[in-house]
Amino acid sequence: MTTTTPPYRPRFVAVARRDALRDGGFLRVMLESHALVLARRGDAVYAFQGTCPHEKADLSHGRIEDDRLICPRHLASFSLSDGAVSAGWKNVPALKLYPARIQDDDIAVDATAVESNPPGGSRKIWDLSNR
Repeated sequence: MTTTTPPYRPRFVAVARRDALRDGGFLRVMLESHALVLARRGDAVYAFQGTCPHEKADLSHGRIEDDRLICPRHLASFSLSDGAVSAGWKNVPALKLYPARIQDDDIAVDATAVESNPPGGSRKIWDLSNR
């Protein structure tokens, strides 16, 4: 028996107006109950988890240097191409990155990617109604 995975289908959802994110700036947004941060450098737009995977610092207060996101709390940096953490932080997970693009006057993020790898990890819903 052969199992096949259905083809990945991106679903880009507008999360902000293009003019709300200035060049070099950050913007905290929500996508279907997930907190994300957008960053812009020229025509490049990045979307990533809203908090640092190490100490949960708000990454919208970080900065970008040489295509790396610098955490505002402990100064570790994360690659904006693959999320890898800087040297010396071996127990810190990679930053979760999501496909983003500018569509007309909006910034859109791939909701399928966010749902399949949520910023806070997999979500468990507890049903306590039968107590």
